[in-house]
Amino acid sequence: MLKSLQSLNNLYFTNPEKLIFEENGIAISVIHFAESAMSYIEQHKDENKTIGIFANNGLAWATAEVGLSATNCTLVPLPRFFPDTLLSKIIKDSEIDLIYCDQENIKRVANLFNNTQLFLDHSVSPWQLSEDTFHKRIIYTSGTTGTPKGVIQTEKQMNIVMQSLVDAFSINCCDKYYSLLPISTLLEQIASIHCVLLSESFTIFDPIVSNNIFNLDRDFVANILAKQATLLCLTPALLDAFLRSYDVNQYKKDVPFKAITVGGAKTPMSLLEKGRALQLPIFEGYGLSESCSVVAVNNHYAHQLGSVGKVLPGIDCSIENGEIVISGETLMDGYQGKTNTNDKIYTGDLGELDELGFLRVIGRKDEVIALQNGRNINPSWIKDLVMQTLQTEEVFVFENQEKEFCIAVQMGSAFNETQIIQLLQKILPTYCKPEKIYFIHQKNYSKYHFMNTSGKIDKIKFQQFLHNQPNTIFRKDIK
Repeated sequence: MLKSLQSLNNLYFTNPEKLIFEENGIAISVIHFAESAMSYIEQHKDENKTIGIFANNGLAWATAEVGLSATNCTLVPLPRFFPDTLLSKIIKDSEIDLIYCDQENIKRVANLFNNTQLFLDHSVSPWQLSEDTFHKRIIYTSGTTGTPKGVIQTEKQMNIVMQSLVDAFSINCCDKYYSLLPISTLLEQIASIHCVLLSESFTIFDPIVSNNIFNLDRDFVANILAKQATLLCLTPALLDAFLRSYDVNQYKKDVPFKAITVGGAKTPMSLLEKGRALQLPIFEGYGLSESCSVVAVNNHYAHQLGSVGKVLPGIDCSIENGEIVISGETLMDGYQGKTNTNDKIYTGDLGELDELGFLRVIGRKDEVIALQNGRNINPSWIKDLVMQTLQTEEVFVFENQEKEFCIAVQMGSAFNETQIIQLLQKILPTYCKPEKIYFIHQKNYSKYHFMNTSGKIDKIKFQQFLHNQPNTIFRKDIK
């Protein structure tokens, strides 16, 4: 059983009026939350179904997840930011029997899957937790090839990670976590729901803010400060937006932040140094879904700038030929449809372990681009999609020296620049819109001029070409 459910059970009988979650300024107590979750226990206690959840960050998601986690049903969190084509693949791959959804998204999901229904109403029965259950969930990654894999994690792995995080940051009943990252990600589920229940702390859901995290123009810092949040979990892109707003508005330095963790992609050193200059407790971490989202993280007790911290208890980390290799108790049970026969995971990330045990991530072994919003994409997938749509001879997909995600398009006769922007907006998922786009009008060039000895594009040479060619038109901030 999940430790978080055991903690909720204890709170229900010892401190039922304690406030535990808030959404849109309305806080609810332990007793209200537990009895709402009881609706799902009553509905599915004798079943072994596979059930999906599709909704915004909020109480409805948390209630359904906790209730379903107390049954023998398999939970499948469905990413709201995935396009319908990928959602359809997930629904089919996981063999979902039922999807619970909120009112805002019901029409979209019902068009993909017939057996979709709104979240259940509050139960009239008191909370009752059965000890005779085993929890399992399938987490679908962003899909570096356009075909997400379902990572199977259970209560065993989740219990280790949630306890490690509570211990690492000394989370207690006085803490407030502000939920920002998509709750369909395992990390946000653990942070916003399970760590909070385990530590008897408090989560603030603000869907108006969390629904817009891919639009980083929004100033969300004032909202966070107004709620006196002590804990945040951000991607590098969110951290960048946070620090810019925090610095420009010259917020008070006595804000109560205990920890602002950042992960999902390599954090630029300039951001970490800026955070330190602002006296903010920013801690970089590292993880992957196959190892229950968190492998290592810095904290107040063990912190080394530029590293991702020390490896969590129960996890073994080694470096083989420069690559980070993970094994141990948090390793997944396997991918959906496949039993895990391996006792370790080759991450594809290059890294180093120093003599003090701090892990440093150097970069990717392959060409996968880790976006600053925490999503991983394969350039070839984006390239093929764009080339097919635009009917152009060449497309370059890359990350520039400023860590910005860019697309360069060889102009043809089929579309003009405005039409290309409109098409990219239409065909690309929200999480992988380019930050910069280049239009190449020059015809007399060869991409082979920019290749290095390994046959890959030399980013420096290519970017020099893009900036120095007079006929190259540069566009920024494609939304």
